[in-house]
Amino acid sequence: MRNHSQTAAALAGLALIGAFGLTACSGTGGASGDADALTVGVTVANSTNPFFQAETATAKSYGAEQGLEVLSQVADEDVQKQSNQIDQFVTSGVDFIVVDAADTDGVGPAVKRAVEAGIPVIGVDNQSKNASVNITTDNTQAGEISCQSLAEQLDGAGKIAILNGTPVSAVDDRVAGCKEALKAFPDIEIVADQRGENSRDSALPLATDILTANPDLDGFFAINDPSAAGVMLAAKQKGADIIITSVDGAADATDVIADQGMITATSAQDPAALMREAIDTGMKLVGGEQAAEPLILVPTTLIDASNVAEYEPWG
Repeated sequence: MRNHSQTAAALAGLALIGAFGLTACSGTGGASGDADALTVGVTVANSTNPFFQAETATAKSYGAEQGLEVLSQVADEDVQKQSNQIDQFVTSGVDFIVVDAADTDGVGPAVKRAVEAGIPVIGVDNQSKNASVNITTDNTQAGEISCQSLAEQLDGAGKIAILNGTPVSAVDDRVAGCKEALKAFPDIEIVADQRGENSRDSALPLATDILTANPDLDGFFAINDPSAAGVMLAAKQKGADIIITSVDGAADATDVIADQGMITATSAQDPAALMREAIDTGMKLVGGEQAAEPLILVPTTLIDASNVAEYEPWG
């Protein structure tokens, strides 16, 4: 397990991505010199997930601090709706766009149209196909450390299920990382891998069905904390005693970890820091800088009983 200093060091990496994500130039953000004239269009996948709520709130507050006009939209997990929002941003003449994609590939054509119109597009949290730059949590690593914790808590043997999510890079990478970690535990059997909609309400009936079909289930990996909450509610309703690990680091999960509940570990990320970096990156791209890398990955840290008391959750 990681100690407090490791937790602080990993989370501090979020503060450093701006130093390495773009090639150096003179001046500060909004290199064109008139940042107060810039407009950013922001669209996130939904309005119910605390992660997206934190992104939207940060876009509005941090954008205002930078003198930006912020046009904020929510896609309601509808890729066509999000594509239309991107097209509308282009029509409105925004200077750059930040997208947390409802569908990594599905949003690609609209992103391409924006880029071809000369408008930089920054994918945040999830990778957006054809984006100028993508800034995401290292979701493969997040899934790896969460599922390694789950396997270790089960002493390397047992039956588990995966509460999967929507077809976006963040979700797919977390599941891939989880399965990669579980290769080291041949006595762990994955008995179900079911896609949900990244929410508590979606996870509840799916987890109920999985638990009904597998009454001897030992654990769940949920792709985010809201899904983990839905799994926990299902387990309580079924009278099941299971171990749940997830990804996010939101207060709803860390409170359960602190109380020694069914959710025992979560890989922490920081939606506010990711959005701030996306806005900074957009301003610099508008100012003529070139991205040093097309993809910036930010590592996560595992929050569990050993370090939850020192961790500052979001949401």
